[in-house]
Amino acid sequence: MLKFTSGTAQLISCSPFYGDFLYTAFPNSIIMKISVIFPSKNREDYVKRAVKTAFKAECVMEVIIVDGGSQDRTIEIAKKHGAKVIVQSDLTYPGKGIAMRDGAYLSRGDILVYLDIDIKNITPEFIEKLAKPLINGEAEFVKGCFERSAGRVTELVAKPLLRMFYPELAKFKQPLSGEIAGLRKLFYKVDFERGWGVDVGLLIDFHNFRARIVEKDVGYKDHDMKPLHALTDMAYEVAGTILRRAVRDRKIDTQWAEKYLKEVRTLDLGIESGEGFA
Repeated sequence: MLKFTSGTAQLISCSPFYGDFLYTAFPNSIIMKISVIFPSKNREDYVKRAVKTAFKAECVMEVIIVDGGSQDRTIEIAKKHGAKVIVQSDLTYPGKGIAMRDGAYLSRGDILVYLDIDIKNITPEFIEKLAKPLINGEAEFVKGCFERSAGRVTELVAKPLLRMFYPELAKFKQPLSGEIAGLRKLFYKVDFERGWGVDVGLLIDFHNFRARIVEKDVGYKDHDMKPLHALTDMAYEVAGTILRRAVRDRKIDTQWAEKYLKEVRTLDLGIESGEGFA
């Protein structure tokens, strides 16, 4: 597993079920444990592989499925394969942010890794790559990116607004990526957006806290595209998230923000197939 010791990582063996920290025979070194959290709803076709793969990653002590009201066998399958299942505290849709918040509050790991559950080519390395900068002491929050061009919501909504109000964050290739990791204690300091704006909201808030943030390429990601109506809703929520923070941080006035947000509703995402990536 990866061990934290004076900013370097080494592979050592570990058992996943210890106390809050496992102290080794080496001075000033501890083994950090990982909680992997999957927000999920009606994902019975993906949950088995996601849970089994996550448990194979180094230092994973628990896998948490936060269920948003599944009507299929998602919960049954998750429990069968050893996952901790949490029913989302508010079943409002979209409730990704609620699921992420609930998972953070009920987790036990020193590091939290969040992944989309519908990644078809998920491997333990996805988790290990996200966690490594945290274990090495190089970062406190890690934003995943992958080998795919950014989607329409990212290019037409998120990036232009970030360049305008948070230019320091415009360097991130995929600011809406759902593949993230961070020190658990940091997640207790932020207010989670309820829906699709949660990922970019966390990025801005951790930046404002002056957390050390890095972007990590996790490789190729194969997952389902979202239907056009979901992308339209996502664009509105992402824009609202960034604009609310810009108003809060006194970068813009409320009147301008409301005007811009109305225009997002009419934005042409240019997706002829009726589906695409965010």
